[in-house]
Amino acid sequence: MTPLAGIKVLAVEIGAAGPWCSRMLADMGAEVVKVEPLEGDLTRNWDSVCNGLSAAHVFLNRNKKSLALNLKSDEGREIFLRLAAEADVVFENFKPGVVARLGIDYADVRAVKADIIYGHISGFGQDGPYRDEKAYDMIIQGEAGYILMTGTPEAPAKIPISVCDETAGFYAALGILGLLNRRHQSGEGGEFEVSMLECAATLLGYVPHFHWHRGEEPERTGMRHGLLTPYGPYKAGDDLWFSIAVLSEAAWRKLCEEVVEAPEFLADERFKNNELRITNRAALEGRLVELFMGKPKSEWLKRLRAAGIPCGGVNTLGEVLDHPQLKARGAIGELTSSVGPLKEFLSPIRVSGEAPVFDHLPDLGEHNEEILQKLGYDAEALARLKQLGVI
Repeated sequence: MTPLAGIKVLAVEIGAAGPWCSRMLADMGAEVVKVEPLEGDLTRNWDSVCNGLSAAHVFLNRNKKSLALNLKSDEGREIFLRLAAEADVVFENFKPGVVARLGIDYADVRAVKADIIYGHISGFGQDGPYRDEKAYDMIIQGEAGYILMTGTPEAPAKIPISVCDETAGFYAALGILGLLNRRHQSGEGGEFEVSMLECAATLLGYVPHFHWHRGEEPERTGMRHGLLTPYGPYKAGDDLWFSIAVLSEAAWRKLCEEVVEAPEFLADERFKNNELRITNRAALEGRLVELFMGKPKSEWLKRLRAAGIPCGGVNTLGEVLDHPQLKARGAIGELTSSVGPLKEFLSPIRVSGEAPVFDHLPDLGEHNEEILQKLGYDAEALARLKQLGVI
């Protein structure tokens, strides 16, 4: 049995953060009904790279059932609340206040399902001075400090993946699992929220402590680590890149003695511990760059692995998708869809004895009839709802 078998999720979602949350729940076996406007979630139309479908839609919406529903209509709201009465979880990621205006907020849903778990994902939270600001991943990357921390001393940069959307989705999924456990223990449902800004702020990790305790702003260090060195990608003599991570004094000694064969580094007072190596980064890094150009990538990886120092290749996207470890573990599968089989990564959560949930990508409104027939709507009623623009 899949981990979330029997759990019903009603997701009123747009963009990336909400759909990413519900996709993770669907991957673990929850029955997820994705409620979309009649024109479809906006991500369906971003591009047509996947045999006419958008890459974002393929990535975010597998294993779900799609219900195209006009929530601004009275009958659309009635249908939603009837579905909510049978659900375990309802969550949404509209701007704060939208679900209240639609008449499907926590109070409305709780009136039909007392133990419902109701979640909100928003950019800045359900209250506070930024409550009504529009938020997308790049906006939050800037507000959370990521952009001015990323890049080179000469120019900042954004992280090229939707890290803030996906982090909020992860936290929301964790909140849902936690409240499902509480309900299992006590029978009590509840409402929760996560904001993209706060989720992104938690990923700042140890960096804020340097500001709280020393008043320091992080420097942009390009491909290097702000707090550790040597740590990062280096170019070898054959123009290929590799990464190393020196996290301890024992690893530093092995790097000097066994890998680059430069024991003079160990006698240099400028490099006797990590903090001093950071202070004198330019002198150290300049010499290491010269040394690493002396041999090909394969030789450096061989030496680093023999010394037990963490290292690896710096891969192109094509190399990642053909990675021998991912291939050996069967990490990429094929979804069924109306446009044929589509490749996607499976969930990295491997449950012993369970095949991963990896089924189907829904077309817009593909499950309208299935879902509404279970609520008692016959063919005549479905035709009427369609004519009225409810579905």
